[in-house]
Amino acid sequence: MQNLVLTRIDDRLIHGQVMTAWIKNRNASQVVIVDDDTANDEYMIEVLEMAIPEEIAIGIFTREEGVQFFSHGLDAPTILLVKGPEVLNYLIDHGVKIDEVDVGGMGTRENRSVLYKNISTSEEENQEFNDLLNKNVNVFIQVMPQDKPVGIEKYLK
Repeated sequence: MQNLVLTRIDDRLIHGQVMTAWIKNRNASQVVIVDDDTANDEYMIEVLEMAIPEEIAIGIFTREEGVQFFSHGLDAPTILLVKGPEVLNYLIDHGVKIDEVDVGGMGTRENRSVLYKNISTSEEENQEFNDLLNKNVNVFIQVMPQDKPVGIEKYLK
């Protein structure tokens, strides 16, 4: 999709790394978050809107709203942030063109085990990653822009 400059999985969504490094690295002027829970949490919306630099536009959508938003195309360089791979499969299955996915942050929690360094996934998430790979999406791990991207396929069981 034209002007989609980064699609990133990061369960922290907006935080220092995204703001300082990725927005500058990709010359993004807009950040779009697609996450049902966040889109329905007024407090989190306020927190995220305050966390982003004033000159950067932000949109926070449910999955369905995300499909609708992306169906109109993107006028500005945009970073798409999601918390996990299942949302990306949903978007792709509903017509959103995503060529590559950066797995930047998936922390440890119940039902997850370490996939690669500080990236932890569940069996269900691993299947979602395999589904993305089967859709010819380039899925890689790259925490910071200066890090070398590492293909995820060799770490999936």
